[in-house]
Amino acid sequence: MTYIPLPRALPHECGVDPAGVVDFLQAVTEQGLELHSFLLYRQGAVVAEAYWQPYSAHRLHVQHSATKSWTATAIGLLIDDGRLSLDAKVVSFFPDLCPQPISANLAAMTVEDLLTMRTGHTRGISGGDWRNLQSSWVEAFLNEPVDEPPGQSFIYSSASSFMLSAIVTQVTGQTMHALLQARVLGYLGLDHLEWDLAPGGFNSGGNGLSCTSEDSLKFGVLHLNHGQWQGRQLLSPQWVSEATRNQVQDVWMGEFDGKQYLPRDKNKANEAQREGYGYQWWMTEHGGYYASGVFGQQCMVLPEQDTVIVFTCGLRLGEKRLHAALWQHLFPALGRTAVDANASQAQLDALIDGLRLPTLHGLQSSPASRALQGRFAIEPNEDGVREVAFDFQADYCDFTLVDHRGTHHVRAGFRQPIETLTSITGNYLHHQYQPEQTAVVAQACWSTEGELRMDWRFVETAFGDHVTGRVQDGRLRFDRGVNTNAGALQRPTLIGSRIPL
Repeated sequence: MTYIPLPRALPHECGVDPAGVVDFLQAVTEQGLELHSFLLYRQGAVVAEAYWQPYSAHRLHVQHSATKSWTATAIGLLIDDGRLSLDAKVVSFFPDLCPQPISANLAAMTVEDLLTMRTGHTRGISGGDWRNLQSSWVEAFLNEPVDEPPGQSFIYSSASSFMLSAIVTQVTGQTMHALLQARVLGYLGLDHLEWDLAPGGFNSGGNGLSCTSEDSLKFGVLHLNHGQWQGRQLLSPQWVSEATRNQVQDVWMGEFDGKQYLPRDKNKANEAQREGYGYQWWMTEHGGYYASGVFGQQCMVLPEQDTVIVFTCGLRLGEKRLHAALWQHLFPALGRTAVDANASQAQLDALIDGLRLPTLHGLQSSPASRALQGRFAIEPNEDGVREVAFDFQADYCDFTLVDHRGTHHVRAGFRQPIETLTSITGNYLHHQYQPEQTAVVAQACWSTEGELRMDWRFVETAFGDHVTGRVQDGRLRFDRGVNTNAGALQRPTLIGSRIPL
């Protein structure tokens, strides 16, 4: 795969007032919103590109449910080919895995019901609920009670998107990723991308895609251009039009408990109605649509403005201020003439150059290191941690954790952050994601009270862990939390006793 960058231009050259981009970036910074990347494309070129260090242009970033829109594209290819129809029955693809007897509601469920999240289920399954499930996800879906007739009520579910992926593989004999690579992605000139596999060799469908921000942007530009890329029609305009228009008028997001979405509670005023839903695309204001993943992974297409906007983030669940800032500051700048383009551009360049996530501030050494140096046996705990160890050198701390998965290491720098690969367990804080190896940028400092503080930034994900260790009354107290999660943000304190040399 050969990476080919999109064209670049200055904002004012494509009808964007750079002052509006400045105002947007300043607004999200002032509100403490954790953005990792932001790309703005208009009229054929990328006109603004920002990365908050240590995130950068060619790093992969987990897309979470923004993956669903890519999954819909694979379905569109098969429908364009005449190999699949919207009214095809889901059970017809998996006759050997269906429960017996097959309920009337399950028998009636179609591919289009999966695409529009109107399957008749009364709970929506999150990717975090199934991520550790080793048995067949197809069988689990087919055994889920279908309490209502399909095609009526919206219930958001990553399981529905997974079934679309499984159907693609049943029809073609190849993974959805392989199909898309051959038919679409290979022509876009993407960076390397990764897509998780579920049991049975199916791509996870509803999540699990990792790509760069520019890859996500290219995917949006492909749809902005009605499926055409450099003169080649990769997707039919008919499919793009149907996938990205409002197919579901009555869209309400029910309560999310970290693993499942519950049905809409009409008695709860805080369950706001959404703009609408297409085929795995969300509708948005001003005639746009967007791919959206939890914690702020988004690819927004605004056809009337000839614009695509991409974000990767580490936002809390339910965060609405990013879109508010977009509509207030960025959107009015599209098509607006700059008052002083040169001055605003200089301000924008300086602002982007200085973007970085907050870093730790504290002491680079402490007498308390003598008390923490060495190994500690951990009391029984729900995370299965048996031992932790600290090895302090002049410029860094080597941290070791031993648990049910093995021995894991993180090196955290005192003078500057250090990037390494780690296998450290963290699924309970990371929406049940647990790669065998992942990049981490880690920093350490000491408080004046002798507490070791570490920040572990998992730079191919939305997650950053905040870690503290201290010896109190002769015993280690170790705490670990995270910037965002669908579940708890903090783990129970680990208590340990020194292991004699």
